Amino acid sequence: MNTKQSHFIRAAVLDDAPAILAIFQQGDPFAVTANRQDCISLLDVMEWLETATDKHPMLVIEAHGEVLAWCSLEPFYGLPAFDKASEFSLYVAPEHQHRGLGKQLIHYLSQHQDDIGFTHLIAFIYASNVRSQSFFAKQGFEQWGLLPNIAQYGSVKEDIHLFGKEFSEPS
Repeated sequence: MNTKQSHFIRAAVLDDAPAILAIFQQGDPFAVTANRQDCISLLDVMEWLETATDKHPMLVIEAHGEVLAWCSLEPFYGLPAFDKASEFSLYVAPEHQHRGLGKQLIHYLSQHQDDIGFTHLIAFIYASNVRSQSFFAKQGFEQWGLLPNIAQYGSVKEDIHLFGKEFSEPS
């Protein structure tokens, strides 16, 4: 998909793994911990990419060969009753935030909803990430739940807000 800013959205490939990891580490306060064993690694990202499918894609926004943002859809729960719901992750490199990239990815997913086959997107957002909560609310997501103190690294605990959006049934 071409846009006015010469960005385009495409399926992520293995060569994107280092950029995806770097963006993830900058956007997740728990991504880099004192205990390196607990950190998301390049191998983890490569596994994410290898498990992506047409129904659970990983997408990037690229401009001039640089990955600026990425998103992924993953199975929400693992039971057939939840097949139309997807966990939605979205990360934008800090230097490219506030340029509409996240909105472009959500719009792209919405435009391709019939092909992908989802009816619900669910995002897990740290309570301290007020900017992300505000962004998702502006995109029509609502807070559907709270998981108190569920994220923990060392002595730091954090609540997770569940934000969700229901889309019309694909045709």
